[in-house]
Amino acid sequence: MSHSLNADGFFFSMKKYYLIFLIVAATAGCMTVNKQEPCLDLRHEIMIYQDQIDSLRHMNFAYQMCVDSLYSEMSALQDSIAFLSSATRIKNHLDFPDTLYYAGYAFDLTNERIFQKFHYWYLAELKFAYKYIPRTTKYFPVIENILTENGLDDDIKYLAVAESYLSPLAHSSAGATGFWQFMKSTAKYYDIEMNQFVDQRRDIFASTRAACEYLNWSLKALTNKGAPDILLAICAFNSGLSNITRVINEQGGTDFFSLIQRKAETDDYVWRTLAVKYIIENENKIFTKPFKKEPSIYESCRIVPLVLEGHYKLDAWAQAQGTVIREVWELNPWLKIYKRNNYTHSPVNDVVVSPGEFTVLVPKGSVPNAGEVARIEQQFKEENNGYFTEHVVKSGENLWIIASRYHTSVSHLMSINGLKSATIYPGQKLNLISLKTNPKKYYLVKKGDTLSSISSKLGVANQKLIQTNNLKVKRSNGRNIVLIYPGQKLYY
Repeated sequence: MSHSLNADGFFFSMKKYYLIFLIVAATAGCMTVNKQEPCLDLRHEIMIYQDQIDSLRHMNFAYQMCVDSLYSEMSALQDSIAFLSSATRIKNHLDFPDTLYYAGYAFDLTNERIFQKFHYWYLAELKFAYKYIPRTTKYFPVIENILTENGLDDDIKYLAVAESYLSPLAHSSAGATGFWQFMKSTAKYYDIEMNQFVDQRRDIFASTRAACEYLNWSLKALTNKGAPDILLAICAFNSGLSNITRVINEQGGTDFFSLIQRKAETDDYVWRTLAVKYIIENENKIFTKPFKKEPSIYESCRIVPLVLEGHYKLDAWAQAQGTVIREVWELNPWLKIYKRNNYTHSPVNDVVVSPGEFTVLVPKGSVPNAGEVARIEQQFKEENNGYFTEHVVKSGENLWIIASRYHTSVSHLMSINGLKSATIYPGQKLNLISLKTNPKKYYLVKKGDTLSSISSKLGVANQKLIQTNNLKVKRSNGRNIVLIYPGQKLYY
């Protein structure tokens, strides 16, 4: 097929290509600019579109996670159906005792209402026993030791079963995560590290210590209110202490059996815990044969403390410990895979640990090279001198390219670098990890304390305490009132 082009058509085509050339040149010119001639207007529009692209990518990722979660739920339900279809697994005609005990409290099963509550949750939790019973031998020894250290009853370990079936990867739709299902807003007050590299809510050691601290604090607060009941402290672990004290104030009761909780979930929480305790302790009576158990952490792992002042990869450290990074990642579910984008290629997977103090599990049979371990751990104590801390802008780069490479967002890069516009230039150094760290020092609020008195004791401004701790300020009678309570941790 032949084509003809007249003069008007020729000039029209030339104009079109010339316009395209101008757009490309303008865009390229705004990737990196010198300090004298920033293309601010066009650059601003481009950044708006890039932020929208980032947002859509995050939405797509969230939707994919939901799909994956649904597939996981379907798989779990299929497992449950298969398990329950095996008539040889569960014995029939099981007789229950008249009384069950939990954390020193007696539950009278001759009381019809109490029996109904217990029996409902017994049947509900029975079908998931294949999940949590095998894990008890792995995690219970660790939990029991930490409970003893904190002066709590050994039965509290069954609370972790009710929370997560002892799965470190358990995650609720509300965002609660890990063995004890801590929400981020609560976990941050108990020195639990959570970022794009680690999530200590999935660490059996850190999360169990945090759970003990919360329970002891709740029990102390309830005792001061004339309700020294560990079952109510357990309820507080589920719904928050303020909800429990509100029920006490409204109804006048001072123990679990004399109160009706505001939410059924809070009340059921205790019955679920009682049910899983009975199922675990009576495995041989309930099932025709015992479940295969997982080995204890103390039997299968070495426990290694690790302190870092900067962000570091653990590859060399793992080898110095006589193992490989894959083994360390598998044994420590609180470690995340950091996906570092490298332009056009697939993301690079790294295991990076942020600054902090951690308990790391390594294989029991691994033999460490003591000298090499000491050398590497000494490097770890160098602040912000590890995996990456900054990026030097190269010609042709813009914030969107840099953000994509390091698996972050343009807005985050602008925030941690204090950028008021998206204009960057070759040779400019950009922080990749915020140099601001969570404060480790805290003051424990005592009865009679006010924010002003605490501010004077610490030598810290009121406003800094309010901002650092996200405190709520209420206006009353023309005055600002800051809400704090005894036992609260105020970081500074």
